Amino acid sequence: MIPTYYSTVRTLLAVLFCLTSTVTLADTLTASVDRNQLSKGETLELLVQFDRQTTSDPDFAPLNDDFEVLSRQQKNKFSLMNGTSTSYTEWRLQLLPKKTGKLQIPSLSFKGVVSTPITLQVQDRRQTSTTTSNQPVFVETDVDKSSAYVQEQLLITFRINASTNLQSISSEELMIKDASVMKVSENQYQKQINGINHLVIELQYAIFPESSGNLTIPAIRFNTVIPDRRDPYSNSFFSRGGKRVFLYSEEKKITIKPRPTSYGSTEWLPTTAVSLSERWSRPLDKLVAGEPITRTIYLSAQGLTSAQLPPLDINAGDGFKVYPDQPQLNDDVSSNGVMGTREESIAIVPSRGGTITLPAITVKWWDTASNQIRETVLDGQTLTIKPAENAISAPVSAAEIPSTAETPLTEKQQPSLIFWLLIIGNALLLGTTIIFLVLWRGARNKTFNEPKPSEESPERKEAALFKQLQQQARNKDLRAFRQSLLVWASVRWQHPLVTLDDVAVITKNPILTTELQALDQSLYSPDASTTIDLGSLVAHLKDLRKQPMGEKVPKGNHLQPLYAES
Repeated sequence: MIPTYYSTVRTLLAVLFCLTSTVTLADTLTASVDRNQLSKGETLELLVQFDRQTTSDPDFAPLNDDFEVLSRQQKNKFSLMNGTSTSYTEWRLQLLPKKTGKLQIPSLSFKGVVSTPITLQVQDRRQTSTTTSNQPVFVETDVDKSSAYVQEQLLITFRINASTNLQSISSEELMIKDASVMKVSENQYQKQINGINHLVIELQYAIFPESSGNLTIPAIRFNTVIPDRRDPYSNSFFSRGGKRVFLYSEEKKITIKPRPTSYGSTEWLPTTAVSLSERWSRPLDKLVAGEPITRTIYLSAQGLTSAQLPPLDINAGDGFKVYPDQPQLNDDVSSNGVMGTREESIAIVPSRGGTITLPAITVKWWDTASNQIRETVLDGQTLTIKPAENAISAPVSAAEIPSTAETPLTEKQQPSLIFWLLIIGNALLLGTTIIFLVLWRGARNKTFNEPKPSEESPERKEAALFKQLQQQARNKDLRAFRQSLLVWASVRWQHPLVTLDDVAVITKNPILTTELQALDQSLYSPDASTTIDLGSLVAHLKDLRKQPMGEKVPKGNHLQPLYAES
């Protein structure tokens, strides 16, 4: 019994060993494709089969040299027919060739077995009007000019024409060496080609070459999915997929010319149109000395980005100062390309009454249509400024005084005795009148015995205003602080003061003068880098309060700094 049992076990083990050996010997790895000849942009299917079930994958990395693997699916299959079982694993890969010519799908290795390499022929498809008319989807490439100047705008247009439904569409990013690229428009419309309706998807880009020479606009790839003729439901709502199609635009070469030597060294602006315009924050017939007004100037150019536009040359002049704001840059895009606009706002502060002249602003540019230099001019203006109420009048300069005033008086020019008697008589009369009025008012107040509220003394008023000034310094309200400072200073020195320059002239303090100028700049130039320390400014003003009130304004040409160019 026992020998029979061992004999049976040995027989079964032998059978299993034979089966295992047979399976091992039967393991194979095969590879095949759906076709060996195709055109650029077409895909092919690679089928790889291993004669045993497995959960791991072969090494597909060698395919990446010449192909792009778009998709990969793995299936384990088992079948039993007429007592014979079949078990294997297959992988289906969708490949897109990266180049044309003779290509090879290399050998793939898996679990000790190797597949046979496959040779393919990929043709470069040349699109012509004849070949494209027979295709369900094709792409056209147009450039608006064959040559351009460096930094001049080029417009390239891609049109995807489809006579069938497109389930999806995407494209590579357009990247060009030595050039910047900006997408400006995307449109869809219908068009008939050879009597067949086509959907046209149009993409447009603006290209700005950065160096002269030959510019190459490379071909880019468009990916789309169209209905598969092999699938009767691929064009219906119930379709789960379709046929992937890859289209390539046409490569273009453009000649880029350098900037002409005759243009000079000014900012290079190759364009077809430049405009200058302005806007004021309020009417120009109500300008008062010391009160700021904002002037906004717009510089626009067709076919240039706002980053290419130069800053405007706007400087202070006789009788006014300028405080520029941070410029604003805007780019508007359309089917005509880019329209760049530079917006500059300037606060203008007149420092005196009378007239001030704003010079013209000129922008030079190169007309790419006529190949010549042009200039766009914003005309200058003369503005009438009203003097501030109770403003300190400017002293007469020495040049305005007649030369005879500098010569000593001769005996014939000496004042006569009658002249001096008249002066003394008028003085006595004026003094008698003042004494009479003072005595009369005192008697009147005593007669009626009506107590009058005493007027606030200048000292108390000055103290109250300075307290208010300190509070606004703590609140860090620069504009309110500036206004209160002018009111306080006018009371302190008993003279109307219109600008902070007036205060600086009266105080004769260099440190305070610098702080007052920084305060003005911070108010009318928000991007100023100067930090205003109101606490320090108030401390310097406290030192000034130690002096007696009502000191006279220094004589001489003390307002000259107001008129000096900054």
